[in-house]
Amino acid sequence: MNNHRLKILIWFLVRPSLYKQFVREILSFVKRKEHPTLSRSKEALVWCEENACDEKSALLKINSNWEYHDFNKEFPDLVKEGFEIIQRFDFNWGGQGNISLNYSLAKNLNARNIIETGVAYGWSSLCLLTYLRHFEEGSLVSIDMPFWGTKHEDKIGCVIPKEMRRKWKLIRLPDRDSIPKFVRQKSSFDLCHYDSDKSYSGKTWALPKLWRLIKKGGVLICDDINDNLAFKHFCESQNIEPIVVETFDSQIVKYVGIAIK
Repeated sequence: MNNHRLKILIWFLVRPSLYKQFVREILSFVKRKEHPTLSRSKEALVWCEENACDEKSALLKINSNWEYHDFNKEFPDLVKEGFEIIQRFDFNWGGQGNISLNYSLAKNLNARNIIETGVAYGWSSLCLLTYLRHFEEGSLVSIDMPFWGTKHEDKIGCVIPKEMRRKWKLIRLPDRDSIPKFVRQKSSFDLCHYDSDKSYSGKTWALPKLWRLIKKGGVLICDDINDNLAFKHFCESQNIEPIVVETFDSQIVKYVGIAIK
């Protein structure tokens, strides 16, 4: 066993709540030569490029009266504080993602109950909690399991100010150990943001279950749909007309999918 694999083994062994996920990861490697998260589809990228619109146009496709809100411009102090926190660390968990789109959708939907998968620094969580702080009711449920082998779990959601965390519930488990609980409880949400397992199998498993949790008229947002055809196939299976959105994260082009229930 090489040093890298030994470190991964130790990482899982000291985290009993992730033992089920450890078995899943082993089975994934046994069945495939590379981990499914690393697989990319050229066909998916072409589909995204052919069907994409910008964020403002995406909102207008849903409702001609919906307005776009630039989160960075509307809340510059929050964003500045967030970047100041991140700059203290010696690791990189990615950029802000499509926070303005998420914030705009929540605001235009008048959402109260929101669920998301994938947190990292917590940029998306920050924008959603910023929206929710103006209401007495409402909450954000966030599901996040750090990518195996990484440290700093205590930094998950680090850009979220303490005063906003009253409406935030963080579940530190994999999708497959947390999402089914909400399905069994028949929970319902106005808005869902999926940004966790990027693999085809991960999305194919999670999206139908999350779809069951969304209220009629609610919205599902799926990140990184250019990686594979999972979002496209999900929409086809549900007879959904998807909206493909071209976004930019740290000047890198990304594609996000929107499905309306």
